[in-house]
Amino acid sequence: MSEQVLTVKHLSVQLDTNQGKKQLLKDVSFNVLRGEIVAIIGESGSGKSMTAKAILDLLPKGLTLPFGSVHFLNEDVSAMDKRKKRLYRGTQIGFVFQDTYGTFDPMQTIGQHFHELFSAHMKISKQRAKEKTLQLLERVQLTEPERVYDSFPHELSGGMRQRVQLALALALDPMLLIADEPTTALDLRIQADILQLIKDWSKNTGGSVLFITHDLGVVAEIADSVVVMKEGAVVEMASVDQLFDQPAHEHTKQLLHYYKELTKTSKQTGLFGIEPLVTVNHAKKTYIKKKWFQKQIIKAVDDVSFYICKKEIVGLIGESGSGKSTLSRLLLQLENVEQGAITWNGSLPFRKGIQWVHQDPLASFDPRWNVEKIVGEGLDYWKEKKENKHQQVKEVLQKVGLSENTLSYYPHELSGGMRQRVALARALLLEPELLILDEPFASLDMSSQANILSLLKQINQTEKTAILFISHDIRAALTLCHRILVMEKGKKIEEAGAKELSDSVNFYTRRLLSSMPVTHPGRRLQKQTTEGEREYAHQNG
Repeated sequence: MSEQVLTVKHLSVQLDTNQGKKQLLKDVSFNVLRGEIVAIIGESGSGKSMTAKAILDLLPKGLTLPFGSVHFLNEDVSAMDKRKKRLYRGTQIGFVFQDTYGTFDPMQTIGQHFHELFSAHMKISKQRAKEKTLQLLERVQLTEPERVYDSFPHELSGGMRQRVQLALALALDPMLLIADEPTTALDLRIQADILQLIKDWSKNTGGSVLFITHDLGVVAEIADSVVVMKEGAVVEMASVDQLFDQPAHEHTKQLLHYYKELTKTSKQTGLFGIEPLVTVNHAKKTYIKKKWFQKQIIKAVDDVSFYICKKEIVGLIGESGSGKSTLSRLLLQLENVEQGAITWNGSLPFRKGIQWVHQDPLASFDPRWNVEKIVGEGLDYWKEKKENKHQQVKEVLQKVGLSENTLSYYPHELSGGMRQRVALARALLLEPELLILDEPFASLDMSSQANILSLLKQINQTEKTAILFISHDIRAALTLCHRILVMEKGKKIEEAGAKELSDSVNFYTRRLLSSMPVTHPGRRLQKQTTEGEREYAHQNG
């Protein structure tokens, strides 16, 4: 029998308030064996991250542990003094969090972060610390370790920062890695790389992993065992194969239903022969990137042409830096096209006829306004239909599945899915002919993703609204869109229907498709990288 590395027994967390005690975690129990990868899956607010913080003794002030225990290698963590807790967190347990910015000191280079870590736990020279750091950066497949070593966090991409964070977590050879949503909002290719790195580390070292996620695709790709949580409690534990084949709890069955809905390939085709609503002809946009005394010209959008028909859903897919967001800003006239043209064929004024839903709805809301004022803002700006404003706002909220009670809520009182619906309601109130959605599923749990996906289809059908769906997640585009455009380094490299794109022979598109997590753990295959893919990865970082 394998050794138990982590044992969580009857763990409870409560919040002490003036109104009394509120249970946030309720009787949570599970084990992690040596060399095992255990995934904790659940929706937002299910208690996944709080469980990780309780294990690490990193709970915020005001939260207490009235019951239960956490044992690491059969030693009670709660009985350790502060010094020993810090030691076990630093050397025996590594952790990786979703927020890469919050992990780093913006005033220190990456090399300084590693030197500080080694100085705190090892007697090591500065030169030896640098050598060890460069080895770790190579280990997590960063192709320019010297440059990364001398870089500040803001000079690295999100995927590179996540790799650096993983290298920091593994630097002292821990026995357990706790990873809390480490791949959320990353490109699928980078996600696949991070998952493979973690699997390889566990296999080669015998290290254990507690992997927290809301994505069942990630679970199917990486986990040996699964813990399903809902409302602060564990509702099911099973091997990954058993969970997918024979789920026992209704909540697990519902999560699997949502996942299947999100991974269906659309059978819809482009609406050919219908009058184009927006036409983009040979659009170009460049930026000048300055660093010290050097200038670099970035071709953000490079000779891109396409059209969107009325009532059509078009996907715009590509990795970070491919030019997707820049193209959306050109469509919205937030920036000007340098060459080429964008023409609008509808009858509405250009800016009013196109509405944009931001990737982070919370950042686009005034925190001082309630939902009624946020949604009705457009009517105030365009000075029309204001006599029945309250009724109009109420009706559009109903269209996106929100009740009248939501009118008085403030942004911080809404869940991620509710915020996305409010953002959609604000855009729909002006009856646009085209909705531009920028990464609408980023950081949403599976039930919220499935519900928003269904809502977008309904909006497209009932409101007759065309949609430009911008995402790095090719799975969602294959499920939702009539046509999909694939962008790489500012260029449109492919355009096809969802079914046709699944059979693409284009090398870059095939790499995006192969980066998708498996839909069932039984379909895992050891991903063999061809020499051509290695060369491509080396050239493109």
